[in-house]
Amino acid sequence: MHNRIVVFLSLKQILFILLLLVTSATFSQSFNAGFTAGINASQISGDNYAGFNKAGLLLGIYTDIDISEKFNLQAEINYSQKGSRRNPKTSEGDTDFFLLRLDYIEIPIMARIPYKRFKFDGGMYFGTLINQYLEDENGPIDLDENINQFKDWDFGFLVGIDFEFTEHLIMNWRYNNSIVPVRDFDSGGRFLFNSGMFHSYLSISLRYEFYGE
Repeated sequence: MHNRIVVFLSLKQILFILLLLVTSATFSQSFNAGFTAGINASQISGDNYAGFNKAGLLLGIYTDIDISEKFNLQAEINYSQKGSRRNPKTSEGDTDFFLLRLDYIEIPIMARIPYKRFKFDGGMYFGTLINQYLEDENGPIDLDENINQFKDWDFGFLVGIDFEFTEHLIMNWRYNNSIVPVRDFDSGGRFLFNSGMFHSYLSISLRYEFYGE
């Protein structure tokens, strides 16, 4: 039942953003669209496993409109894998292993400022959790139902840079970070404004722009 609700919410968000994009394109003099494919390097702040060691897929579609020569708006719908990972150091006798993979349908919306062949991005994203997987050195594990679970959603900010190799091929580098915790601490403790775990991840992707006017 829980998974059905999450998928239903994801579909509603996708339909809403698609409607928004079509409406924007109708009234825009400059409308572009394309595909995105890349990877995330992620960690979760607050889980005691430091380092951007978790690699994940980033796949999606995007569209953007030129508001003026110096200002552009872009929206995306992405499948984004995030989480945390700790690899064992077997040469040192360390066999501890941990893997957390959290899969999201994610909708980033951002403002962009062009400069020559670059565009500088800044904006927000909202993600809906569609799947989670945990594993340690003994195999797959489940979170105890009596402790805090990962939230069904993630909300955060992003900054990035685009570089246009050609008219249709674009490279993007981006930093993303949660604004609200994706999981509360089991102790219920708080350090200043920190009350839980936050996604922090770097993305690098190639974009192919198949439509533009």
